[in-house]
Amino acid sequence: MRSVLFLLTLAAPAQEIEKVTLPNTPEDLARGKKLYLGSCTYCHGPTGDGGKGADLSRQELIRAKTDGDLARIIEVGIPGTEMPGAWHMTRREVTQVAAFVRSLAKVDTRAVPGDAARGRALYGRHGCAACHTTKENGVISGGYMGPDLSNIGVKRSAAHLRQSLTDPAASLPDGYIPTKVKTRGGKSIEGFLLHEDTFSAVVRDQAGNNHALLKTDIASLSREMSTSPMPAYGDKLSASELDDLVAYLVSLKEQQQ
Repeated sequence: MRSVLFLLTLAAPAQEIEKVTLPNTPEDLARGKKLYLGSCTYCHGPTGDGGKGADLSRQELIRAKTDGDLARIIEVGIPGTEMPGAWHMTRREVTQVAAFVRSLAKVDTRAVPGDAARGRALYGRHGCAACHTTKENGVISGGYMGPDLSNIGVKRSAAHLRQSLTDPAASLPDGYIPTKVKTRGGKSIEGFLLHEDTFSAVVRDQAGNNHALLKTDIASLSREMSTSPMPAYGDKLSASELDDLVAYLVSLKEQQQ
């Protein structure tokens, strides 16, 4: 019955979705916090300031401008991203979590040290565009072997970005886990695991070619969870240069519609 009601909700016009009213009693917020801490902190952090997931402590969440949007994202996730749906929660619990998330929003007084313009120059000088894509002033440029950075300033906190520069293997993004595959025919493939299910796996090799393989044709598949093809910059950049590069990455905030 809940599934039927939810499908009806998805079919409702936008103005109906926006009418969601979040609970605001202390009991509701306490319950929302407990659910959030149990299900959301791994990616979003205990105070919502990001990490592997988006920073939820912002005044405005680009993908969740209304309370209805936020509740819907919590319930069903965001297709094509690392954000899963909370199918284990009731509708009431979803709105309680949404209410707690809204309570995390605060005026952003956390000034990011560093100079974004100098950071942009460092980004170019160290060849980051060979692997990463950015979009500035409507122009897309860069490679595709690393995560897209066009909107990274919204998706990740400054602290997480700094860690990714100094210790890139500490938190490997989905779709960029180094993987080695050996087929039963003796072929070896090294690259990134893009997809895996019960019957198949898709691996992108280091030349950018995708290999769709049936599990029955795979002799071995190993994930290198403790390594990253991205070099660590902790000993390659000074403290001020790291500040500058983080400031540039934080500034990458392509507006999504």
